[in-house]
Amino acid sequence: MPADANSIQSALQKAKRPELAKILSGAWNMPITEYAGQLWQKNAAAPPMETELRNAFETEFSRTGYTEKEAKDLSAALEKTCVMQTATHLTASEGPTFLALHHLALLGMPPDETYFVGAFSGVPFANPAWSGCLNFSNRFELESLIDTQAPGYADLKRADNDRVRDSSERRISLIPGNMRDVRVFQSRIPEKMESLMPHFTEQIRDISLSAKSGDDFTKWASRFCTNQLSKIFPDKSIIYFDLNEVIRNYLIEVISDSSHPIFQLMFDQKTRESVFSVFPAETTLFTVDVHHKNKLRQEPVVINGNYLNSQNYELKLTQENVIKEIKNGTLCPGLFLTFTALSFINGMICFGSFEQVEYLAEFKSNWLKIGLLDNEIVHSANTSAFTSGRCVDENSEGVHPLDLLLGLEWSFSENQTVGQLMKPLLSRLGV
Repeated sequence: MPADANSIQSALQKAKRPELAKILSGAWNMPITEYAGQLWQKNAAAPPMETELRNAFETEFSRTGYTEKEAKDLSAALEKTCVMQTATHLTASEGPTFLALHHLALLGMPPDETYFVGAFSGVPFANPAWSGCLNFSNRFELESLIDTQAPGYADLKRADNDRVRDSSERRISLIPGNMRDVRVFQSRIPEKMESLMPHFTEQIRDISLSAKSGDDFTKWASRFCTNQLSKIFPDKSIIYFDLNEVIRNYLIEVISDSSHPIFQLMFDQKTRESVFSVFPAETTLFTVDVHHKNKLRQEPVVINGNYLNSQNYELKLTQENVIKEIKNGTLCPGLFLTFTALSFINGMICFGSFEQVEYLAEFKSNWLKIGLLDNEIVHSANTSAFTSGRCVDENSEGVHPLDLLLGLEWSFSENQTVGQLMKPLLSRLGV
């Protein structure tokens, strides 16, 4: 391995990213086409998908607008490959990092398969992906995206002028300021977004569902991003969906089954003590939106004795209570339950970013110590399906999906290594 790759591996180790260091030490000089092909190699030891999980996918596909038959066909296609992208947050539009990881993943997708993007909605709108915004670059003026007669245009212009002084990344917020800390999961389209949408350019309106105040934001965002990436990769079958909604549907079913390991984790004291003698006691199971200082904000929920607790939320730990709070959307599944279900019970290959490969490796190690789950499935789980990078132009400026829709002449390079795709991102990783 060349010196530069050695030094990056060492730097990643020092930055406490041992799994990423291990992955990149073997892949740094590998052509991205070769690496991408390896990502899609199904694990022969993967079990059949649980009926509860397959039903949960069907429910989510139906929610986002597919017919019952289409939803069943999509779930069958997903069960066949056992592969999904889970590195993204659910957002109105994506940025250069998400675009790079999609490019990498799609390079290796077998013909006639579908790219399933399970976007995580259990984050506040003001997360690093800016879920409530249309994101683009400073190659375009604000007027290239939205008419100057749009309501509140002066405020949008003022915010844009402030931002352009500090960053090459631009965005138009579709949400009011009091929604910044609100959780994306089960959020609703605000009046601001409904009033703005008719004033966007044709390129944006062409890929947008109608946006009516009070309608489901996550359904709108899932279809917008599906249509956006499908325009960029027109020969690929692409589906976005809300990953947290899938796990919500799944948990409602499995928590009703006393023989299921997640039921035992939640309601059997001996099992719970066994699990949390290995996993940290502060492991987040769910998140909740709570009122704090006249605003909504997201808080992590942990198990504390016979209660689910956050700083401003408490729930007696009974089957009836938990199912009710999951059904009504109060409890949003966190990373721990999400990936326990996907990776370590159902053996799915979850493409992920630099954070995911670290916590999945830790989850795997911990589950192997406990024995609650099928150790063969846990042992064979692929926790290192890393996809990331950053799309940049010849001046190292980020390229957004919306830039391409707005007419930027730029093309993806397939003649590069994993290291070259990753280099523009390394400064964000403490390297």
